[in-house]
Amino acid sequence: MRMIFLSILAVLLSACSAFYVVPGYSPYVSLAPPQIQGWQKADTVGRTNVDKRRQDFQSCGVKNFRDGSLDLNNHYPGMTSEDVSKRSKAIRSCMKNKGYIYLGETECVDGKNNKLTGLCN
Repeated sequence: MRMIFLSILAVLLSACSAFYVVPGYSPYVSLAPPQIQGWQKADTVGRTNVDKRRQDFQSCGVKNFRDGSLDLNNHYPGMTSEDVSKRSKAIRSCMKNKGYIYLGETECVDGKNNKLTGLCN
């Protein structure tokens, strides 16, 4: 009887996988840096001057940095959804015209090793 119980327990435990201990875990979500860090100067990726980047965002129209997540899609009083979309596109275009590129979560986070790549400062 003891052997049957241990065999059943072993089968049940072997069905568990370390990857499914935390359902829905994604290193890209949990480790991703704030959005502002994804904006990098094309010639200095990983070493972009953070003060200059902040000034550039302000000159392009960002009003609230929200701890780095930016206000690109904020709906300010008196704005329609179309105005929000136009403002967001204008800010992104302005930053690209200043020589910035945007690196997404998959470029900032090494999902296989659960660590940051160092490209997004």
